[in-house]
Amino acid sequence: MFQIVSLDQKDQWNAIVRCMNQYDFYHLAEYHQLEYAGQSLLLYYSSEKTSIAFPVILRPIEGTQYKDITSVYGYAGPLSSCENPDEQALKNFQKELLHFLDSNKIVSAFARLHPLFNDQQLLLSGLGEVIHTNQTVGIDLNLPEQELKRQYTHSLQNQINQLKRRNILVEEVKTPEKIDLFIEIYKENMRRVNASEMYFFPNDYFYRFMEELPASLFLAYYEGQVIGGSLFTRCNGIVQPHLSATRNEYLRWSPLKLVWDCIRKDALEKNEKWLHLGGGVGGADDSLFQFKAQFSNLRFSFKTWRYIHNQEAYAQLISQKYPNRIPQSSFFPLYRLE
Repeated sequence: MFQIVSLDQKDQWNAIVRCMNQYDFYHLAEYHQLEYAGQSLLLYYSSEKTSIAFPVILRPIEGTQYKDITSVYGYAGPLSSCENPDEQALKNFQKELLHFLDSNKIVSAFARLHPLFNDQQLLLSGLGEVIHTNQTVGIDLNLPEQELKRQYTHSLQNQINQLKRRNILVEEVKTPEKIDLFIEIYKENMRRVNASEMYFFPNDYFYRFMEELPASLFLAYYEGQVIGGSLFTRCNGIVQPHLSATRNEYLRWSPLKLVWDCIRKDALEKNEKWLHLGGGVGGADDSLFQFKAQFSNLRFSFKTWRYIHNQEAYAQLISQKYPNRIPQSSFFPLYRLE
């Protein structure tokens, strides 16, 4: 059986996701409700032995009859109800997926896969290619506290101790007033780094995120003033930072190091399984990745799935956008390169 579940069927969507072997908040209907790039759909295949769920965003390609599919911001990808789905179920799922692509005139498909889930590549095997983009950083919360602290770099431990000596305080907050303080600092950060428009979320995004998703906000205070904070999620044993920010004048102190240390301790106390810190911007080995790498020596592979379903239309879209010279870029799909 194959179903296309929309956000109007939120309860059914979430019930399906929660029956999978593994899932994260990126797969939940509430997170997809915050996405405005296109129409969010859950593609659901089920048989006697195996169920497969694949949340996607269906986007029109402006000025054409075609569409494409992508994934939400973060790590999503397909899910299976069992660790080793049977071969026939995989064939049937992929057959239904191809039919969906055909019937919706879809040119290409893209998804960021979840670094902690090992079976996603198998579910998409034979369709396009899965590319290893880079690494992400994780912390195994099943390890004892002594081992977790041992994995901190020496400089990280020193900086955390310095922050404590400065009497920086960290607390979990929930009120709209505290959320507003975080939004103010977050937008200040985005302006400082000249972030693209997609990272300037409206204020309502933060309120809804906190209200509708399994999220927590931790803020750092110095002499009563909020100097930084991190919006984290907790879902199915996985804790991870979603958005973080530091007030410009305190960047040199790096208060997020103490914030993340407090969140790690909190996750450990709540018996969570993983603290997944993620990778660099766009999967790059950049300063953000190096910041995260100070917390742990555990690495995961960040992969993306890229599939051209209609080769002729894909080539046509690229030639229309770049009639003179096609740029040399790994961006996918290339016709959406800004």
